[in-house]
Amino acid sequence: MKLIILFLLGASLGSFLGLVIDRFPQESIIFPASHCNHCKKQLKAWDLIPIFSQIWRNYRCGYCQAKIPIWYGIFEAITGGLLLLLESGHLTLSQFLLIVAGLVLAVYDIKHREYPLMVWLVFASLVLALIGFNTTFFFFILLAILAEIFPLRMGSGDFLYMALIALVFSTTDLLWVIQISSFFGILFAVSFQQKSQPIPFIPFLLLGLLCYLPLVSFVF
Repeated sequence: MKLIILFLLGASLGSFLGLVIDRFPQESIIFPASHCNHCKKQLKAWDLIPIFSQIWRNYRCGYCQAKIPIWYGIFEAITGGLLLLLESGHLTLSQFLLIVAGLVLAVYDIKHREYPLMVWLVFASLVLALIGFNTTFFFFILLAILAEIFPLRMGSGDFLYMALIALVFSTTDLLWVIQISSFFGILFAVSFQQKSQPIPFIPFLLLGLLCYLPLVSFVF
């Protein structure tokens, strides 16, 4: 029962973060209350049960039958699973925050092709409160500032997420994450013929981090 409650709590966090992704910064994340984006009907409490409400409704609005994007349920399931990993000791709190931040920022990067600085600041503040500053963090902050001024090959948001990773992992670990992420990014660009077009890199940074985590835990 405890695990079920923790999973639902994590899924509820994912549901809230999905709301943030949908609304911020164009709309308030508090008002109006949760509603269908298509028919604008305010959702009832039983429509807001993470994952289960969507499965029960076959990923459709219960009022207008408009399709609900499946990524909401996937996002909630992932955050629920991450909270279970945190509780079991397989993740530290800082690693949990880093991955959740990566999930939010990756979806932003894919959906909107923008980087919500305020969202990054919230997660960075939480991680900084747990760990504190280090030199590598400031180095990547500097690169992010330079990316805003000069046309570098990477966006400032990519460097800001690297700065966040640098708070939790060593410089060597971060370099491994960047190498793995770059491999996946190049593979994607070649496979989908995106050589001349910019691609969102934060999802690949997150993927590289998730691939590296088992290695740093069990190999190194």
